[in-house]
Amino acid sequence: MLHATALSALLCWLGCAVLIVLGRRRHFGMDETHGVQKWHKHPTPRTGGFAMTLGIAVAMLWLLHLTYLTQQTTAFTAIAVAPVLLAGMIEDLRRHVAPIWRALATVLAAALAVWLLGASVHRLGLWPLDLWLQAWPVLGWIIALVAIGALPHAVNMIDGYNGLAGMVSFMIFGAIGYVAFKVSDVQIMALSLAAIGALLGFLFWNWPRGQIFLGDTGAYLLGFWMALLSVLLVAHNPIVSPWFALMVLAYPVLELLYSLWRRKLRQRAGTAPDTLHLHHLVYWRLTRLLDHDDHPDPKLRRNAATSPYLWAVAAFSVGPAMLWWGNTPMLMLCCVGFVTLYLLAYRLLVQRRI
Repeated sequence: MLHATALSALLCWLGCAVLIVLGRRRHFGMDETHGVQKWHKHPTPRTGGFAMTLGIAVAMLWLLHLTYLTQQTTAFTAIAVAPVLLAGMIEDLRRHVAPIWRALATVLAAALAVWLLGASVHRLGLWPLDLWLQAWPVLGWIIALVAIGALPHAVNMIDGYNGLAGMVSFMIFGAIGYVAFKVSDVQIMALSLAAIGALLGFLFWNWPRGQIFLGDTGAYLLGFWMALLSVLLVAHNPIVSPWFALMVLAYPVLELLYSLWRRKLRQRAGTAPDTLHLHHLVYWRLTRLLDHDDHPDPKLRRNAATSPYLWAVAAFSVGPAMLWWGNTPMLMLCCVGFVTLYLLAYRLLVQRRI
């Protein structure tokens, strides 16, 4: 199975190298340097998701050859992920696709996952909600539809600095793969390792130098993939707490929900970009001391230095999820603690007290 991880990493690494050359010589898929959320100094390819798609696709075919995946699972997964890939690629190449169309693409992908792969929520670990889910399965379909459809946008939202979304996703897939190994769910573990391999190949070029970005294709792919695997892992293995899925995804989920609430409070459109995400506050507050060193490109230095702070934030959700993946009460407590710490850190950064 690790052969597929290595193959995915190699192909993604090579794909990124080719796309970097194409971007510099042919201006293929280049990201502009002006905009509300632009922190890079030079035009950079935003086609890293293309290389990740290649790595994961070939790894899945190899896993199919090794019989770790079935033909049905492989085919249905490819069909389900197609809408998010298409929406991401069009945005990365043509730009300025209306948010409503990208949202519809992720909802369509989620609906296909629910229909073809049985990605439904059967339990929440809460009474009497579990009784309602058993009596009306359509409720579980709706919850899964919302969760899987929203995660691509959540990952896209945290994709703000070199290595941020990539390493956080690496941690999440590591946790999902670990729990899948503990419960002997071979398919979920195999799909997690395919994503981990692609992330290794991508991160070589992305952090700290930022020579290529995930783009919408990569962010949507990672968000859909982690949401799908989390839902399926819980659905197929009753021993895994449903709160594992929420805890392991807590950082991108909370970033999305809090940003929507914050923008509504400020009477802004929920899809309007701004620079008040947690990673932006970390960039402006915690890396300011780096402005005084003699680095030839202080802006790039601060960009790369921002991500490790957020990796630590993600570790406070991924770590407990791995430790207590079958303990619902403990995971509930950890979720409350993570939300509290996130809001406290955000408040202190806004008030410039740290």
